[in-house]
Amino acid sequence: MLKVGIIGLGDIARKAYLPVISNLPVELHLYSRNAQVLQQVSATYRLDHVHNSLDSMLTSGVSGAFVHTSTSSHKEIVEHLLNNGVHVYVDKPVTDNYVSTKELFALAEKKNLLLSVGFNRRFAPAYSALKELQGISMIIMQKNRKELPADIRTFIFDDFIHVVDTLLNTFPFVVKTITAKGMKTGDTLYHVSVHLVSDSGAMAVGIMNRNSGTVEERLEVFTPTGKWVVDNVADVYLHRDKSILKQASNDWETTLHKRGFEQMIANFIEALSSGSPPIAAHPHPLLTHQICEEVVRQLNAA
Repeated sequence: MLKVGIIGLGDIARKAYLPVISNLPVELHLYSRNAQVLQQVSATYRLDHVHNSLDSMLTSGVSGAFVHTSTSSHKEIVEHLLNNGVHVYVDKPVTDNYVSTKELFALAEKKNLLLSVGFNRRFAPAYSALKELQGISMIIMQKNRKELPADIRTFIFDDFIHVVDTLLNTFPFVVKTITAKGMKTGDTLYHVSVHLVSDSGAMAVGIMNRNSGTVEERLEVFTPTGKWVVDNVADVYLHRDKSILKQASNDWETTLHKRGFEQMIANFIEALSSGSPPIAAHPHPLLTHQICEEVVRQLNAA
């Protein structure tokens, strides 16, 4: 049976990953520095393979590992896994720095190993359907939060990176120019907007206000025949002329399916099971990190 590790058992691992992975035909191995959490999770899911060190997990013979630790720890952990021949799935961002992220992707390529990134919106059905639209001329995405201003790098790489990646995943053009603006006090960023423009003038606009008084996410895709809107990653509406038509959805789909987690996890496990050479994701996640680095540079320079 395929052996898979889970490194880090915080909220995201327990809410979005374990409920899915624990139902797949794999042998799960858990590692956390928090002994109490390790015991609780292993008891909840009746898992016997627990480890008190990363090297102990490696000795068990895992083929791949999910990394759900803090961003600051990603480089060391991912590098160690890759150097030991383990395929890696890591939460976004890979690191909060383009150069170190590029180094890890280069290492994965050198070792002929998978390095997958947790951009779940790439797999969300409502968003995936929009990629098939013809004649896209403009995309606007907002992802707003309440009372969460942060330092520029954390704001962009830990949160706004989802907006950047979704725009790139939906925008059917090569980005030629990037323009970022934001409101900040010192290094504290309150809101940001980014314009990605192609040679033809097609535009993708990303907006995030972390002092907005609300929590929301909306993606709008404009075509000559109408505007498609997705609210909170799930509800799809077609605006045509002066009418708004809500698209039918499957009420039986779980939240984790609607948000793409089930499909994303299954995609990584299938890649491990097939033993096929790794196929680079498109658009490459490194491009997302590169654009985020440029956004940080522009905001710091403003």
